[in-house]
Amino acid sequence: MTRRVAVLALTAACVWATGCIDVEQTLTLERNMSGRAGFAMKFNLEPLVTFMAQMTREMEGKTGPPTAEEIEKVKAEFQKDTVREGRDNFDSERKDFESKLPNGVKLLDASFQEEGLKIGANFMFGFENFAQLSQISFPKKAAEGPGGPPGNPIENPFEDLKLVDEGATILITGPVENPMSDEQDKMPPDPELRKQVEALMTGLRVAFKITSPLTVVESTAHRREGNTLVWEYDLKSIEKLTPEQMKQGIRVRYRK
Repeated sequence: MTRRVAVLALTAACVWATGCIDVEQTLTLERNMSGRAGFAMKFNLEPLVTFMAQMTREMEGKTGPPTAEEIEKVKAEFQKDTVREGRDNFDSERKDFESKLPNGVKLLDASFQEEGLKIGANFMFGFENFAQLSQISFPKKAAEGPGGPPGNPIENPFEDLKLVDEGATILITGPVENPMSDEQDKMPPDPELRKQVEALMTGLRVAFKITSPLTVVESTAHRREGNTLVWEYDLKSIEKLTPEQMKQGIRVRYRK
């Protein structure tokens, strides 16, 4: 029992560090290489409620599934502490973050959303030159565990996005990142627990969108919506990618 409780605690910590994440990055590129870049991250904490209630029962030596009352208690704690603290942290840290943006980059908009146990933050930046995007850095805080807000798994959202001027064309490339990779590496070998954790991770979504008036010569985008190219992945599609595909999952060549 002691070993199982320890494994459950480790598993819960790994899951809590991410929750069910939806990450979307957007890039609007003008002909003069200025534009806007967006970063949105959402956490859905709903799937964690039953899991945490079950873990609490096991740590208390109880058996069987959690009761409705136990589930509601965990849900209320999440709503009170996690959502409130996430909102308070966002408001208090926004000004400090904005003051540290690189020259040539402005924070056009920033907002915090909450809907039950679904929380998220949206940022929109304006930039004078594409090269400035790689200098945008978010504070990367570790998850504080149940009762505290989830940590930010992505510190530099545009750091590895590259633009190469080829003369008549420009080439934009960037990697596909799995924001849950660190937590997956920490998961216990217990097949039953791994299955439970993987079930909680099924809500993962990673998307990247590029919009530009420039003519597309070639791209690896999954689909096109007008002038917007869209790349979209879930956990299963990310896990099928080879290291090389992960490295240059985002790739488009434009004619100037």
